[in-house]
Amino acid sequence: MTTTRAAFTYASALNRNELFESPGLRRDVPSLLHPEEEVLLVLPGVAGDFPNVMIATATRFLLVSVAGPLKRAKIQREVPSSEVESVRYRPGILSKVRAARTSGRDITMVPNRKVVAERFSHEFGHLIRTGSLPS
Repeated sequence: MTTTRAAFTYASALNRNELFESPGLRRDVPSLLHPEEEVLLVLPGVAGDFPNVMIATATRFLLVSVAGPLKRAKIQREVPSSEVESVRYRPGILSKVRAARTSGRDITMVPNRKVVAERFSHEFGHLIRTGSLPS
């Protein structure tokens, strides 16, 4: 079985997070990506059977919802990565990660872990400023 670049980079980015067990998060989400797409950052949403996940690729920024065994994951929101001007996270009860867009409605999601959300927003800010992930 061959692994696409998208599946490999998605798994690598996902493994950088503190994960909860959700089969759909690993199994279904990569099928929504273009085979040669490079995934840079992944942020899982609140732990549960059907979590959301934010995905930053080289060309797109996605909000994906994971579904159950009868349904597949689906893209809830998708914008070109060049439209995202910042990602912010303010800690607190039910705080959201907010991806601010240059035009249109912001993309928001409640993250699973505070530490992971802070890292995601910091690394995304670095990506916007420099064009590469921090080392």
